[in-house]
Amino acid sequence: MEVDAACHDNCIEGGLYDDVVQQLMALPKGVSLGDATYKDDFIWDTNIHTGNFAYKCRDNGSEYETVLVGEILPRPCGTKLNAMGNHYVGTASMPNVIDDKARVKAVLALGQLAQSMEMMYITFRNQIATLDDIIQSNIEELKRQNKDMNIKEWTAHAGTDQTGVPEYIIVNTEQLYAIRDIAKKAISSINDNPDDKPAEGTSSVDTGTKENMHEAPVMTNTFYEPTILPDYGGELYQHVNAKLRQLDIRDVKSKLIAPQDWYSSLRCGTLVMVRATLHAFNWKERRVYQLNAHTIHVMDPSKLEIEPLSSQPNGFEYGTSASGSKSCASDAMARVQLGKRVREDRGSM
Repeated sequence: MEVDAACHDNCIEGGLYDDVVQQLMALPKGVSLGDATYKDDFIWDTNIHTGNFAYKCRDNGSEYETVLVGEILPRPCGTKLNAMGNHYVGTASMPNVIDDKARVKAVLALGQLAQSMEMMYITFRNQIATLDDIIQSNIEELKRQNKDMNIKEWTAHAGTDQTGVPEYIIVNTEQLYAIRDIAKKAISSINDNPDDKPAEGTSSVDTGTKENMHEAPVMTNTFYEPTILPDYGGELYQHVNAKLRQLDIRDVKSKLIAPQDWYSSLRCGTLVMVRATLHAFNWKERRVYQLNAHTIHVMDPSKLEIEPLSSQPNGFEYGTSASGSKSCASDAMARVQLGKRVREDRGSM
């Protein structure tokens, strides 16, 4: 069997994977998802107007932000990294188009590293355990209230058996499309930069077409014509004023990755570190738990082939289914360099 030298170097003591785990362990208590404890480090907070949940830090009441890691999994596992994202397109008789009002997010399914060292394995399993603690606690609360809800978790199983420990963590990006003037206000609060450095997103730029987008600096509040995504186009997409947003997705050198490079940079097998917030949304008898990524940092690029894009010419595929404040999690991501079901102790294996 051939051995991938780069992968071997990452797995050995002192390699990249060991360095990633050490960075997570060095974070303040409760910031790393695998080391956080629900109700000790963070608690749920109900929006009295919507009934939805957010999660806040127990000590100071600010929105809880966490850092997690995982390897991007292929599309069959739940990854939806394309122009359509998580949008439900409806049916042939009742299509649901993507217009200026549509809230479209990309989705990344994160899993255990294919060739993971022991510490990385434990770290990922503990992330699953923390998320599951929240679900189990909420289920017990529903039982006490004699309520029955259909729950969609932020984790997923590899097969049809839903009784065991989940294998995947599902992460949503921020919205892909937004109207520039509206999004500009929200982004300016997210990216409060006292040094006024353009690379950190302190000014707004509309790069327009593919020909000139490499001429302007890439910033987190840059807007693009959606057509720079190779699979954007057809009857599904009916934007008028909305543009494609530059998300905070960074390469191993912490440089922002422009949208035209997202598909190649976040291909299956890529190890990423994510800064995210936790949410739960209620609709009648349904509750959806969601991890929203505000920063995605590539730690180890993948050499696997890029999955082919949809072959549907009009974008329809019927039958398929941040916080603005500075935080420990945000600071941690800025410094990144190059199952309870039962929580595992790093010193027990």
